[in-house]
Amino acid sequence: MTNSPTNASHPVHEQELVFAHVRAVLDPGKTGRVLPRLSRRKTARALASAGFCNLTGEPVRAAALKHDGTQFFDRSETVLVETLNTGRRFYGLFVEPTSPSHEDWATVTDMFAELGRRVHGRLAPADQFRG
Repeated sequence: MTNSPTNASHPVHEQELVFAHVRAVLDPGKTGRVLPRLSRRKTARALASAGFCNLTGEPVRAAALKHDGTQFFDRSETVLVETLNTGRRFYGLFVEPTSPSHEDWATVTDMFAELGRRVHGRLAPADQFRG
């Protein structure tokens, strides 16, 4: 991930990010691999505790992570996450920061770091997940 200026008046700008299992490879059909699954329950709990809600304002629930492309925003509505699924297999989240403050971004990245320790996942640029 890129380093942003430390001045809190400047919003964070990041490249395309993905949270997925450390062994995940996007475009698994090209590599013949099966994507490692992430825990919907643990992921939903982490997102809800960090203040993520669906587009109607309801907290994240595990059932909502079953569908590809479901979107959630953080409390500040400056970080969008979208579910990544193949069939019934939840394998990650596309993470799009839309100019969050440094404090808001730190909260989100800390949540993903803690979740990553529990589900063997990582938040990284999408290119690092391509095979």
